[in-house]
Amino acid sequence: MLDQFRMHATSPMAVFGTLAMPCVFAFVIHSNRAHGTGAAGTTSDMAVGSAGIGVLDSAIVLVVLSLLGEKQWKTLYAALGSPGGMVPLVLGRLSGIAVQTLIAVPGTFAVLALLWGVDDSFAWSRWLVGGVLLTLATMSVVGLLAAAVLRFPYSSGMVNGLTGLVMALSALVVPQSALPGPVRALAQLMPQAHVMAWVRGGSAGSLALALALTAGYAVLVVLLIRRVEYSARRDAVPMEM
Repeated sequence: MLDQFRMHATSPMAVFGTLAMPCVFAFVIHSNRAHGTGAAGTTSDMAVGSAGIGVLDSAIVLVVLSLLGEKQWKTLYAALGSPGGMVPLVLGRLSGIAVQTLIAVPGTFAVLALLWGVDDSFAWSRWLVGGVLLTLATMSVVGLLAAAVLRFPYSSGMVNGLTGLVMALSALVVPQSALPGPVRALAQLMPQAHVMAWVRGGSAGSLALALALTAGYAVLVVLLIRRVEYSARRDAVPMEM
């Protein structure tokens, strides 16, 4: 895990995806606020939401690359034959990626604070707790992608548009109340949206719902991986490249 974190933190492309893209979105948000009546400094919801974009983008890329690596290294059949099956391997990968993507939380904040300073009303506890919980929530949702990568042959373009879709449903850039009706309804199913609602001043109920949904998605990931194992044994689904 430490090796993976070091590679992620020192890779120019990884750092670009984790910090540059969310900071571009933050610039757009900040520009709109500065021309309106909002605060000119970095707010806690801007810092968490911007970091969430970097977490999401990096997580999708890393989940695909790490599991494709397992296929190429021909380790999946060995894991399939072990007592725990592939679940420990996949959960270990997802946990390592979660640690790697956490760099977006302090990294994005440092850049935004350097550019615009910190707003006087900045909620430090909501930034810290919200950033960590948003990372866990994102990994629980992106973990569903792991089952798809394992079950189906990967082709370029398989995840095109996925970042934008999940980002919109997660209410990272704008509050849920600003989303169109159908999108707002779907956002209720996303733990990230409830984390962001809490960061933006919501009650503890939003936080509890976010934790419950995160746990639910994690259980669903395990069930889907077990389903992949069942298909591999019953239907001889190829697990390697």
